[in-house]
Amino acid sequence: MKAIHFTDMLRILDQAYQHRTLVDIYAWEGGTGETLHYKGWLVHHVHWRGGYVRLRNPRNPRALRTLPQIFIIQINNQRVYL
Repeated sequence: MKAIHFTDMLRILDQAYQHRTLVDIYAWEGGTGETLHYKGWLVHHVHWRGGYVRLRNPRNPRALRTLPQIFIIQINNQRVYL
């Protein structure tokens, strides 16, 4: 498994948003401490200054998830470090 820097993750998210490609994200859930897996989701919106990303499930378009960027552990089978 390859490791990438946080800024590289932001570039991957931006490219996925522009090209409408699916992403595979593992993220930490802050309230309970669980690891959430978003497999095959679309990037609906990236707010780099606010520090969050919105994901949309392509099978259920009304399912939106807002995710803080700092909680992303892994994207497209690449570990994220700071």
